[in-house]
Amino acid sequence: MSQSVNRFAVGPVVGEAVDTHVRVFGALPKGKLGAGKKWLWGRIRWRRKGSTDWSPARTFRLNGNFDGSGVVILNQLQPGTRYEYQAGWVATEDEVALDWEAADQGEFLTNQPDADATRFFFGSCCYRFVGLDGEIQDDRADKIFAEMSSRADTSKPDFVLFGGDQVYADSMYKLGAATTREDFDALYRESFSQPHLAKLLRDTNSYMILDDHEIENNWPARANAELWTSKYPAAIKAYQIYQASHSPAAPLNQAGTYLDRDPDRFWYTFSRGPADFFVMDVRTERVLSRWPWQRRMIGDIQEQAFIEWLDRDPDRIKVLVTSVLLFPEQRRPFRGKDAWEGFKHQRQRLLEAMGRSRSDKLVVLSGDVHASLYACLTLNGGKQVHSWTCSGLFWPTALRAFRWYRPMIRVPGVLHGGWGKPLGRVEVPGEVFSDNAFSEVSFSAEGASFQLFDRRQRPISETSREIRWR
Repeated sequence: MSQSVNRFAVGPVVGEAVDTHVRVFGALPKGKLGAGKKWLWGRIRWRRKGSTDWSPARTFRLNGNFDGSGVVILNQLQPGTRYEYQAGWVATEDEVALDWEAADQGEFLTNQPDADATRFFFGSCCYRFVGLDGEIQDDRADKIFAEMSSRADTSKPDFVLFGGDQVYADSMYKLGAATTREDFDALYRESFSQPHLAKLLRDTNSYMILDDHEIENNWPARANAELWTSKYPAAIKAYQIYQASHSPAAPLNQAGTYLDRDPDRFWYTFSRGPADFFVMDVRTERVLSRWPWQRRMIGDIQEQAFIEWLDRDPDRIKVLVTSVLLFPEQRRPFRGKDAWEGFKHQRQRLLEAMGRSRSDKLVVLSGDVHASLYACLTLNGGKQVHSWTCSGLFWPTALRAFRWYRPMIRVPGVLHGGWGKPLGRVEVPGEVFSDNAFSEVSFSAEGASFQLFDRRQRPISETSREIRWR
């Protein structure tokens, strides 16, 4: 007699994929495992796309301390290969015959390190209106993921990169904002189980990084002792479970077979084809000060790691992912202190490091501003840094006042560092698209393509951009 493999309540989610391994996340229905209970209830099997032979079923641990979730590492895979898999759970640790008919099926793609190109989806900021009952009130946010999933079915991107604000813990500002572990866990369960997003995460490798709304708006601008010791740990634990665990930020054991411990940092690097990515954590290491030269967006270790990363394999494409804009800046009176323009001294150090590095193919990907645009910074000395912003995936029409529009942007013009030092000249040659959108980004040895699509998958050519490396 066989036992049916049940569907996960959240997931499966395919995360990091390197040449020979991939991470897959799944979570049980709420309440199936209490705190302190850990059972080998997870089941997964996989095969090369097009093959008829499944691997033997692999068991993996689900942990009640992590909201009934677990991450399995599939090893000894082939580089540059598309696989399909089935994953779910059974309420037993015993070896039993399994019926996979009800289990979810998805796909993942391993990295081909010598590929001459890579292509992926990029976007950020997906607002969902969460009522006082803690439930999402409509499916508007999920509609853009229907378009992304549809396009992924045909174009088969290598992965999807989410640049921050994957959830809004404060959708009504302070009213009904998430404050406890139960609140934040429920928010992720509601958000990540919406059907079209769930399909995209099941069928396409994903990488994620947090921004402020995973905690609260403009965090930590209004943080006090109570929020640091109550709300912040709850938000970060939920982020660790639902976003960081299937990313390179969560360390593996020496053999690379399971998650070893909680991450001690949330920034990470990864590579895909000809491109190297540095995914910054610009939220949890901030130092705010009344003195501009003391303000820091990232800590010393992260800053030094970024500078060293720039000179590692300098012939490759170097992509900085920062959830808030490095450039351009806003005009007065719109300027704020939350983005990099409020941290000019540290921004200057990063840009000067880019300028003196041996790397010439430099790209910045960012979100946050609920608008999409291409910008180019020509540094003193002539080196170019290309910036692509795509935000938001969904932001309600009723909240249009919180979008960026072209008259708000200070371009063309000189970008200044600390003490007013000129760093280079910024231009925005195309249009600023101030509506919901996602993007498809391609990198190759010749150049890059930034293609923007609205929420009905219509191309926005006025904002999209093709560039050639100098």
